Amino acid sequence: MRYILSILFVACCLPVLAQQPDRASLNLSMMVLDRALEKKDSISLNRLMSDQITYGHSNGWIETKKQVIDDLYNGTISYDRIVTTQPEVTITGNVAQVRSNADIWAKLNGENGIYNLKVLQIWLWQNGRWVLFARQSVSATKEKK
Repeated sequence: MRYILSILFVACCLPVLAQQPDRASLNLSMMVLDRALEKKDSISLNRLMSDQITYGHSNGWIETKKQVIDDLYNGTISYDRIVTTQPEVTITGNVAQVRSNADIWAKLNGENGIYNLKVLQIWLWQNGRWVLFARQSVSATKEKK
């Protein structure tokens, strides 16, 4: 009986042990976030962003999760293309700190622009997946289209 219980315990725990925070799954989550912003994919954004997120833009504008998603649909902002490069990733336990450069082609309040940003993201590993908890960007340069 102990033998059977031990086997059942190990079998039940293996999937949990296999779902540990790692850089590959974090990179995938970051890529999916960028595509979700471009495609206005509210389902993916809801899944990827914490309910407590503070989403800071380079102009000092800070949004909640609801505001980020709403502003994609009300015309305040739309992302044509997001290219993220040179990520520096530090994972400590269930927390990841990501610093990267991003070139963003977007329309903000009706005005097209190319935004060259330095971005800091804080991701949390929760329930077997990465969730964006905080994001802040600062402007490197801005060019008008």
